[in-house]
Amino acid sequence: MTHPHHARAAAALWTLCVALDQLDDRVREENDAILAERATAADPLKSPSWGRRHALGGHGDPTGDAIAALGPPRPNRWAALRTEVWSQLRDVAEHLPGLADPLDRLRAAVPHMSDRMADATQLFADRIDGRVRRLLGLPADRQLVPRVPCPACAAVGLMLRGAPPVAERVVECTTCGAAWMWAEMVGSVAA
Repeated sequence: MTHPHHARAAAALWTLCVALDQLDDRVREENDAILAERATAADPLKSPSWGRRHALGGHGDPTGDAIAALGPPRPNRWAALRTEVWSQLRDVAEHLPGLADPLDRLRAAVPHMSDRMADATQLFADRIDGRVRRLLGLPADRQLVPRVPCPACAAVGLMLRGAPPVAERVVECTTCGAAWMWAEMVGSVAA
């Protein structure tokens, strides 16, 4: 059985991983849009001397000068966000063993963390995940589990994180803060 602190931290890292995948998609889309804008801005250029849309290297062809006058492309704000987030992840994971990317190192370290460190990891991952999802306009990765009482306090108000694989999904009580693995929860409700 996984301790609730570790289960919550692992689930938060899975949720963050899904948000970062969405961010990567947005970075690619924005890069494509920037390239399309540059191509559109350069497209109407036509050399009166040569009648072509690309420079031939001659001194009388103004196409190359006109393209250079477009200036640098606009910055990709999603790429800047991705760089910032990965920098934060590297700063936290730099003291953990392994050569893998910071998110994988954090995930591998969760089972060996103290309860307090697992809680801090969960809060860190949730904070970054919330920011990325808010900026991307994505919904939170928590779903209400209706009509199922908490085994610890009998209150109804359990939340399920949907991002982790089914075997690693976590159910959390919004009243008492208890947490269980989804598989354990389903087994106890069925019994």
